Amino acid sequence: MDILHLDQQATLALNGSDSLFWDNVMSTVTSTWSWSLLMLTLLYVIFHNNNLRDGIVILLVAGLMIFVADRLCSGVVKPMVARWRPTRDPQIMYLLDVVNGYRGGSFGFFSGHACNTFSMATFLALLFRHRGMTLTLFFWCITTTFTRLYLGVHYLGDVTVGAIVGILIGCLFAWLLRKILERISTGSRMSYSGYTSTGYLLSDMNVFLTMIFLNYILVIIVSMMIN
Repeated sequence: MDILHLDQQATLALNGSDSLFWDNVMSTVTSTWSWSLLMLTLLYVIFHNNNLRDGIVILLVAGLMIFVADRLCSGVVKPMVARWRPTRDPQIMYLLDVVNGYRGGSFGFFSGHACNTFSMATFLALLFRHRGMTLTLFFWCITTTFTRLYLGVHYLGDVTVGAIVGILIGCLFAWLLRKILERISTGSRMSYSGYTSTGYLLSDMNVFLTMIFLNYILVIIVSMMIN
């Protein structure tokens, strides 16, 4: 049994369910807009713990990172490899549970969702250096990328490779940010009680963690309201 066949079998095993509720949850979680609350909270945390110039630099580097990750995936690798998404693959497309008619684009290797979310989680984990935040961010990545398997728009191999590439990109841009801030920053970062080792208020870390879990609750409520 070759690795491609195993990938197909694993994907079929993780795809779909008989639950309309979970269909709605997965469809909601996979959409970018459902995490808008977290993006606003992230802006608050960054600018509350940095001066305006450093905050803008952090956002610019993060934006460049997502652009590079997305272009590498969608602009280079997907058209070059040209591996069908499960929902488009003639070998298994009729065996899948397609949710709300959503099939995605033509090609799926590697997963842009996995690459983008894991790059951002890695970048933020290295920026904040807070254990609870790191664990929660990667939990967010796992749940978000799992939706791609549940919906049948990616193979397990797609999201696995996407996650690995995303982590590497996140590490690269976190290193780049550190080098830039070392050159332009004049003040020293707080590193005593009440702050993370990189100078972020622990109270703000708790705010961010609270908003992440609140966001999950809102997703569940919205999913229950969808017919």
